[in-house]
Amino acid sequence: MTRKQYPKEFKEQVIQEARECGNIAQVARRHEVHVNMLYRWI
Repeated sequence: MTRKQYPKEFKEQVIQEARECGNIAQVARRHEVHVNMLYRWI
């Protein structure tokens, strides 16, 4: 299994959206990223 590498701009966009929305799980699903990965980025 190979790892996906996400560009810095994508990570910043998803983090910003998660902060505005307040629902991290929903944002993670929308961008097809695991919830734990998103928490690590934040």
